[in-house]
Amino acid sequence: MVQNPIYEKLKLKIKILEKESLEAKETYQATKAASRNYKRFLRFLPYPVIVRDANGLISYLNPAFTNTFGWTLRELKGKKGKQYVPDSLKSELTNKIKALPANKNVLELSTKRLTKDGKILDVMLRTGVDMDKNNNIEGMIIVLRDVTMEKRIKRNRDVMTRISQVLPQYPDLRKLLFYINTEIKELLETESANTILLDETQKEFYFLSATHDDPTTRERIEKARFPVAELLSGQVVKTGNSMIVNDLSHDQYQYKSRDRTIGYKVKNVILVPLRNKDRIIGILAADNKKTGDFDDTDLETLNTISATVALSIENARVSRELRKAYEELKSLNNAKDKMINHLSHELKTPVAILLSSFKILSKRLADVPEGTWRPTIERISRNLDRIIGIEGEVYDIVEKKEVFHYKIFSLILEQCQDELEALIAEEIGERGILTKVRQRIEDIFSPRDLVVKDIFLNLFVKKRIKAIQPDMAHRDISLITSLESSSLIQMPCEPLKKTVDGLIRNAVENTPDGGEIEILVHQKKNGVEFAVKDHGIGLTREAQKRIFEGFFSTQETMNYSSKQPFAFNAGGKGADLLRMKIFSERFNFKISMTSKRCSRIPENKDACPGSIQDCKKIAGPACDGYTIVTCFFPFPKN
Repeated sequence: MVQNPIYEKLKLKIKILEKESLEAKETYQATKAASRNYKRFLRFLPYPVIVRDANGLISYLNPAFTNTFGWTLRELKGKKGKQYVPDSLKSELTNKIKALPANKNVLELSTKRLTKDGKILDVMLRTGVDMDKNNNIEGMIIVLRDVTMEKRIKRNRDVMTRISQVLPQYPDLRKLLFYINTEIKELLETESANTILLDETQKEFYFLSATHDDPTTRERIEKARFPVAELLSGQVVKTGNSMIVNDLSHDQYQYKSRDRTIGYKVKNVILVPLRNKDRIIGILAADNKKTGDFDDTDLETLNTISATVALSIENARVSRELRKAYEELKSLNNAKDKMINHLSHELKTPVAILLSSFKILSKRLADVPEGTWRPTIERISRNLDRIIGIEGEVYDIVEKKEVFHYKIFSLILEQCQDELEALIAEEIGERGILTKVRQRIEDIFSPRDLVVKDIFLNLFVKKRIKAIQPDMAHRDISLITSLESSSLIQMPCEPLKKTVDGLIRNAVENTPDGGEIEILVHQKKNGVEFAVKDHGIGLTREAQKRIFEGFFSTQETMNYSSKQPFAFNAGGKGADLLRMKIFSERFNFKISMTSKRCSRIPENKDACPGSIQDCKKIAGPACDGYTIVTCFFPFPKN
């Protein structure tokens, strides 16, 4: 007999069932609300989202997916969704998921996806995979982010960085433009990229540099020339505006000859003007884009690069003009040197003859009272010495010297020695004269060999001061010397002698009587320094800038006069300091000058009385002029 449950137990069970029913209802409502919130979240998420079930079929995609790729949920729901995956990447995601470790269910991937209208987008893909306990896929959610523009911007930036870095590495313009065109071709993914210049004289376009997938076609492009009206580039030159044409099919007949000349069919093109200041010098072009159409980003990229290309072309033009000017200047300079060298040697012969003639004349005038002719002869001799001095300075300044006189005279003397000796003996009755003639030719015309020697500069300067002092005996100048012992320097004696003597003489000639000159030699860490400081009239700022130019006088032309060497304001030939500057470059020492013009005579036109005592009698500021010339001789590296 079945026992019926008692009323209380049934009542208790009903309450339990009611409670469970209520909880189930609440759970259902919560789940439903969560589902609504989840879908709402996905709907408003700015990134494309796809939800797939256990079979890999699309169960949901959000509006952002439709906005980005073009397909709607109705078109893809219940399908694999292979339409938006490029053929080469169909199995990529599946293989990556299979390779996930057992404890990992999140995958990140940089890949590409297609839009409904055929564009390829670069995307960052993040996939969350739900697995059961047997590691079988129960479903997945895929979030995509379109990074196409980010990558393009980065590629553009990288290209501009690379171009800017290689500019110094490509002195040849064509090679540089080929590199830039190659970068443009890869960046814009085109079949060809070209730099087209405008020949304004011929009204034609020519290709300064071209790149193309086919090297043979590239050679054809670079040989082509087109009338301005025959290319779209002509419109860009005319309007000054960049141009994008993504469909040239309706203009194929118009540009048929162009395609035939360059050897391929142009389907779409982007053109940007190359500007040099206020005129257009050419076009930067790319054609036949391989992926879709040209857009504003491509235009912005090409405009940015065009500025670099135009600048490179202008720099190349300026550089070419500078090289041309340099070659012309070099040619003129060589001609000038040759002329100066020739004139220098042409001076030697007549001056030497004149000096010899005046010596003969002096002997012939021995019976005439000396007072009537000696001043004239000395004046002539002194000025001939000045001409010889000029010739010597020019000889030292001109580096490449031709000594044809010495060779010719020596050859004649050697070939005709017996005949000449007999003729001279017959005429003047003196034998052995040819030895004197040979020595005279040697003195006047022989090349001056410059042998580098080891020199103690302090001893050398001391010796030169002693040699100079008789020549300046007529001046009231105090020489204050500080010649410290120094290590050896290496230099030929002759240019060093001319430098030391010249600096001391210049100091004496610019110092009024009663003044002082300091001559110093002291050793520095890596060399020896020789300095001459005069407390004389000093140089104006303008004179200091030009003092080493050569043949530059620090005096006004009207004040200039040629006096005895070492006399105050003697007036030089203007080449002494230029010769020293050239010596410094030729023999590896440094020469420099600092100076202050005396406050009493601030301008070149102002004249100094020539005596410290006379100057003190005139009211005005103290005499404070000075000039310091320093020569630094570095020690030999070995």
